[in-house]
Amino acid sequence: MNSRSSVFDTVVIGGGLLGCFCALNLVRRSAGTLLLEKREDVCTGMSRANTAVIYPGYDNHPGSLKTNLTRKANRDLDKLCRKLGVPFLRCGSILVSCGPKGDRMVEKKYRQGMENGVPGLELLSAREIRRMEPGLTPQATTGLYAPSTATVHPWELGIAAWEAAGELGLKTQFCSEVTAIWKQEGFFCLEVNKRQIVRSRTVVNCAGILADRVQELYSRPLIRIRAELAEYMLYEPAPGRAPQHIIFSETEENGKGITLVPAINGKVLAGTANRPARADSPPATSAAGCERLTEACRKLFPGLADGRRIRNFAGLRPNPYRPDSPQTRLCGLEPLITETGDGLISLIGIKTPGLTCANELGRLVSGRILGLLGRNSAEQKEIPRRRTYEEYLKAPEHQKIICRCGNITEGEILAAIQRGAVTLDGVKRRTGSGMGLCQGSYCSARIAGLLMEQLSATDGRVMKDGRDSCYLYHENGGYSHV
Repeated sequence: MNSRSSVFDTVVIGGGLLGCFCALNLVRRSAGTLLLEKREDVCTGMSRANTAVIYPGYDNHPGSLKTNLTRKANRDLDKLCRKLGVPFLRCGSILVSCGPKGDRMVEKKYRQGMENGVPGLELLSAREIRRMEPGLTPQATTGLYAPSTATVHPWELGIAAWEAAGELGLKTQFCSEVTAIWKQEGFFCLEVNKRQIVRSRTVVNCAGILADRVQELYSRPLIRIRAELAEYMLYEPAPGRAPQHIIFSETEENGKGITLVPAINGKVLAGTANRPARADSPPATSAAGCERLTEACRKLFPGLADGRRIRNFAGLRPNPYRPDSPQTRLCGLEPLITETGDGLISLIGIKTPGLTCANELGRLVSGRILGLLGRNSAEQKEIPRRRTYEEYLKAPEHQKIICRCGNITEGEILAAIQRGAVTLDGVKRRTGSGMGLCQGSYCSARIAGLLMEQLSATDGRVMKDGRDSCYLYHENGGYSHV
């Protein structure tokens, strides 16, 4: 950043996984970077609601950018997570089929994976599937085992990347919606909230489900987004009734089967049931989606139904298409990374494997931005060690348990607030509070009180998750629930 003219080298629009990793890779290469996020925190959109799978790469076409990035990202992600202090579980996956059509697809993906160089792939017979996963449906006929498949909490990975970027000099503005973009005297001018102007040499558009609309503020987007809602279900499995591997299902009918993910916190995530939506649709679940997921889980892994279903949730996902060919499905990364030619790069419609490839996409985009800035140095700063906030985590006066389900202390809650949490769900994404069997019925009010005290909210309100989600407010010397 040039301090004399207050012009940033680059502005990143959107603080999801991709925005956080683009920002991290830019500041690691000494680019003066500002992150503009519409919401009050990072990773509040697509990054908080997905299947949390680190894919191995057998689904991708050989030789494509998507294949190359996925393979490299999968190989290196456990090392990256150690640097960022994020839990990572390489549990492997089994893709199962239950009929001749599915069998053929599984075998095709095995051949494709071998061509892509995916390590350790094995075709499994029905007997071998049952040996590895006794709880799977006895109707399973063929399986594809991929030991390199893994899982991570996606929001935790994104938050850690943002925190590391902040330690290296990233500037962040929350509650900052970009409302106009134009070029003046060789610089990009970004109007924020219709009143502030930010100037930058380059721009990276990582605005998630709204990325095509942000692109449209400056020039006609080459890619548009058709939104859909994806519904998920979270189980607390009965002892011995959880899958040990990530389970993908190849159906005999048209469409994608469900996925079961043994999460790092011991729960099992099942998804997805999809339905059309708009980019501004609230992430609401439905009775029909719940029924579809319940029935699909019962068929694929019958014992899972013996556990407790503790939560349903939903999130928006993008389906990218070209305006001149709206029915053509875009599945590669190549067309989704677009450049205007004068310094604006957009990532529009990136979903699976967006989590897997977030850091590699950040590296790719940062390299292109550095090229536009005329700086081609490959030197990168080390990712800093994560701050521990010892004054909260180890102080005896802060060892009181606030979240009983997760044994989460007051010190951990206070540390999460210091790390940037300003809502109940912001604390939840940093600590795991409210994710247990009681789903926050015991701890939420206590956490809200700590937020009120620590943030000294000027309007006396504590939000659950963003604007219009008031959970607690302070009035006439007392607290009230909404």
